[in-house]
Amino acid sequence: MPRRPLLLATTLALAAAAGRADIGGRVLVEGEFPDVPVAGAWVHVQGQPAPGVFAGPDGAFLLDVDPVGAVVVVASLSYAEGAAENFLIGGAFAVNGETAAEIRLTRLPAAEQPGHQPAPYTQCAGCHPQQAADWESSRHAFTASNAWVLDLYSGSGTPGGGAGYVYTATHDPGETGNCATCHAPMADLLAGGTLALDDPAIPDYGLQGVVCVACHQLTDIDEQHLDALHHLGKASYRFPASPDGDTSMFVWGPLDDVTFGGMRPSHSPLHRSSLLCASCHQYKNPETGASGQSTYTEWLASPYAQAGPGFRTCQDCHMPASEGMGTICLFGGVERPGVDRKRHTWVGSTPETMAANVGFSASAEQLPGGRLRVTTSVENFGAGHDFPTGVGLRNVIVLVEATVAGAPLEQVGGATIPWWADDEVPGAQPGDLAGLPGTGYAKVMRGRINGQGPVVRPVLFVDAEEVESNTQIPSGAIASAEVEFALPLGLAPGAEVEVTARLLWRRAWRAFAVTKGWTEDIRGGPLEVEVHREELTLPLAAIPVQEIPALAPGGLALLAAALGAAALSRLGRRRGSRR
Repeated sequence: MPRRPLLLATTLALAAAAGRADIGGRVLVEGEFPDVPVAGAWVHVQGQPAPGVFAGPDGAFLLDVDPVGAVVVVASLSYAEGAAENFLIGGAFAVNGETAAEIRLTRLPAAEQPGHQPAPYTQCAGCHPQQAADWESSRHAFTASNAWVLDLYSGSGTPGGGAGYVYTATHDPGETGNCATCHAPMADLLAGGTLALDDPAIPDYGLQGVVCVACHQLTDIDEQHLDALHHLGKASYRFPASPDGDTSMFVWGPLDDVTFGGMRPSHSPLHRSSLLCASCHQYKNPETGASGQSTYTEWLASPYAQAGPGFRTCQDCHMPASEGMGTICLFGGVERPGVDRKRHTWVGSTPETMAANVGFSASAEQLPGGRLRVTTSVENFGAGHDFPTGVGLRNVIVLVEATVAGAPLEQVGGATIPWWADDEVPGAQPGDLAGLPGTGYAKVMRGRINGQGPVVRPVLFVDAEEVESNTQIPSGAIASAEVEFALPLGLAPGAEVEVTARLLWRRAWRAFAVTKGWTEDIRGGPLEVEVHREELTLPLAAIPVQEIPALAPGGLALLAAALGAAALSRLGRRRGSRR
């Protein structure tokens, strides 16, 4: 029997068995004759994830759909690193009742494009202006020219950037610190991991930082080497050979039904996974093993990584859904819900997001013996990682102040703010908080600069030899601290103590910021954010003045005699010692 009638007969038979099948056909390899089926391909109507079916061993599929007009039926096989062959997403027009639709999938070239130069984000912006605008506002944009990074690397980011720590001034010639690995990933990738961040020859796509293809041509993350540095042992990239020499159109993404003719898309489940973010947000010092960032493993340990209704990925929080229905391309395409059109803003540590995801409370109680105890609690209920997280500059401070009638109370017990909350300028400066009532939360690393000289703290991960302390608050955890103050004696009934407790987040160690002269972050935001403030008023019970009982005249005489005898005895001992 000829091939098409056989397929039609098979389709009709299967449709009868299933009870209904409005569109049927086969998934085949493009350009092969005789036809080669693609078994196991996932098939559904474009823009409609359900219902969907897997193609059988012969590539056959039956979709239980009832479209009003013509639709695009799509098929995909998820990209698998190391597979014998991978395929681009494919699609074909079909109408209600069609039973011989053919979806042909093009093989992804196994060879790499020689001499490929990655695309700058401006090339992608022509078709994806919303995503490009989002990216421009994000902290992924222009990471290679980040003023703070350049201050720390070469001292060239701001007018005061040459003060204090400068990597290139304190390390051996030729050493790069691997900073470009994540801050200029595509340029460093093509340079074999040897790019200096201050190299004047860095091309545009390198200076632009984490550009579109830094994620969308990333194909795999090796979970066995999570703590490696990005493409230096963990992340894999693909630049497939193209007949027209333009491999930038080969992209990987989370949607399995993109068939726009100008793109050559592959479906990548990795791009819906938090593992994608581990590429740059999980690493250790490659020489010492000291922790750099551990945001991904913090997520793995969080409640949000557990299967169930509370499961959330990094993308769920940091790439919010768009509003309403729309397309992902300026030139049209299928209408998609907002959840399939993620915003590329990567919203992180803003005052609003921290206030919405981190709770803070304070309570006060009067203790016997004329003391006041203040208890503070920080609850990391909404972040899917530690608070604070990220690079080893971030730190959090809880500052507690207590007054009676406007006079500050003296701390006599409990926690104090750590040493790292001060600058390195002699004397107390406004903003120096070390030693004051409260506490702090941070990961502090220490090590020798360039592996030589005295141990310094805190240091950047490039010089870290070990973690000195880690008081970051895990996801879902509550951290509490207590401080105690002395209450003044003789308070009248009804006197009140005023307590102010503040939760402060700092984008950088104070010593770094003051030394470099940073007064705002690279986007004009504050260096210090007051995330929460609690103000309490506590009525106090009276604290009487304790009087010393008076001695009778005879007692006073005995006391004077005893004191005199003690003085004569001490004088005699001193004279004896001189002899």
